[in-house]
Amino acid sequence: LNQSSITKIESGYLIPQKEVLNRIALATGFPSSFFKQESFSNFPLGSLLFRKQASVNLREKYEASQYGKTIFEISHKLNKLVTQLPINLPSLTDGPITAANVTRSAMGLSPDTPIKKLIYTIEKNGVLVLAIPKTLEKRDAFSLWVEDDISRPVIAISRGKPGDRLRFSIAHEIGHLVMHKNFIRGNIKQVEKDADLFAGEFLLPENAMRNELTSPITLLSLAKLKLKWGVSIQALIVRAKNLGVITERQYKYLFKKLSIMGWRKKEPENLDIPCEKPRALRKMAEVIYGTPIDYKKFSSDMNLSPIFLKQIMEEQASKKDLVPQESLNTEKTLHYLFPDQKM
Repeated sequence: LNQSSITKIESGYLIPQKEVLNRIALATGFPSSFFKQESFSNFPLGSLLFRKQASVNLREKYEASQYGKTIFEISHKLNKLVTQLPINLPSLTDGPITAANVTRSAMGLSPDTPIKKLIYTIEKNGVLVLAIPKTLEKRDAFSLWVEDDISRPVIAISRGKPGDRLRFSIAHEIGHLVMHKNFIRGNIKQVEKDADLFAGEFLLPENAMRNELTSPITLLSLAKLKLKWGVSIQALIVRAKNLGVITERQYKYLFKKLSIMGWRKKEPENLDIPCEKPRALRKMAEVIYGTPIDYKKFSSDMNLSPIFLKQIMEEQASKKDLVPQESLNTEKTLHYLFPDQKM
């Protein structure tokens, strides 16, 4: 086909003949029924409109959006067959600090303790988390409100990201959902800064941090806090600076130390925070299609190939993923990384 015909098909101005549709299905790996079904049109770009706008090109944005949309359509169909959890996510125009504290309260969280299972917590409070079976290089997550039967908050996450980085990105997106549902105040840079401030307060509440970030603040003391609070050492350094616990000079010194240790791009594996997976989508599929999932029936109902559906479900948590992992020997881990320092 010429490019003009392809563009018309993609835009909905030309219905392809059966032979052409079969060739499209063969080339994409999707059944022809996928292209014949009613498409869920109300799936906006959401935070993709402004997340790292300068570095994410239009194709990457639409690629991420289409993955999210396709997985959301699966959830949309399954939602009609199961009981839905209430949505406990406020919509606020207050500053990021107040918004973070109100959100914690709305979710039934303590005001000054770590959030151990972040994805589980937000799913329990009605946020739909979609795990995309693809590594999106220039973003960890994006968020949007979808006008379904109700107004539904959605966060899509990319695969292959460190657990601590993913947790902060999810908290950042919760900030967008809470503060930027109906409108955006200020420029994009300020919007992103507000979402970061929200994430800092949401994951690392000020009152708790003023008790935890005590002098002397070293990489060792921050490593201990990382294992407790589930965020990166870098995030803790930034939080300490934002709270005025450390000076600009100390801030630069700690980041210089991170560079010397080679921890700026990736912190040591011994301090890895386990990557969380969403559970809600797979649980709905198991309720309807059994355990193990009957992918033949599932794929037929969803107008998707079994291979594609399996790829999606592998990104979601199964029952065995919910079994608590063996606890990390914190003292042994820290002694290995800081052999010359007193624990």
